[in-house]
Amino acid sequence: MTKPAYRIAITTCDKYLPVLRPMAWLLQKYWNPLPDVVIGGYTPPDFELPANFTFHSIGKMEDFPVNRWSDGVIKFLTEIPDEVVVLLLEDMWPVRSVHSDAVRILYDYMNQFRYVARMDLTADRLYAHGMVSYGFVSYLDLIKSMPGSPYHLSTMPGLWRVEHLLAVLIPGESPWDVELQGTPRLSHNQDVIVLGTRQWPMRNTLAFRGGDVGKLLLDELHAGDVAEMRDLGLLEPWE
Repeated sequence: MTKPAYRIAITTCDKYLPVLRPMAWLLQKYWNPLPDVVIGGYTPPDFELPANFTFHSIGKMEDFPVNRWSDGVIKFLTEIPDEVVVLLLEDMWPVRSVHSDAVRILYDYMNQFRYVARMDLTADRLYAHGMVSYGFVSYLDLIKSMPGSPYHLSTMPGLWRVEHLLAVLIPGESPWDVELQGTPRLSHNQDVIVLGTRQWPMRNTLAFRGGDVGKLLLDELHAGDVAEMRDLGLLEPWE
């Protein structure tokens, strides 16, 4: 099968590096055909990543504390050539097969309609306050996120047009600040829109909550996946 034209961009930091091993395992299993993956972080991992993964170091982690998380993301996005990427945080793991054909259709749609800033790949916008129908593309029913809705700028898995994301990111913000403070900045930009679908092509879990890297949440993963990853030693840092 032909490798998709889009890439997955994953942000991480040194304390989350072990999270990349189960993330990579789940991506390899559930995203088919898998595109190239670029990881933006600081210290390169001391373990091997799959052949379709590359690690892009954006500097020293001490220069980018959590309250300057946005600075690292800005640097990462300005150093890669992609115009549209699937943006994931390292703990946003797929829990079942991703509808990669739908992702490709939405990627092509965003390349045609450059005013689409973000295309939600989950149910994040589907269940947001005030969403409205926005026609369709192929078999996908599009929905539009209302600018006044909570988390109009969300870091949940989605396709982003990089130039529009960079236009609303500012230095000196944590991941939580980016969503809360970035939402009104994105909402005030009348030249762009945020879309999603009723089908939500990707179903994912959040492996951690509130930045607590010490407690891994596995309840939403398939029991067989947990058992296999445990046998491979991918969950050792938390057990």
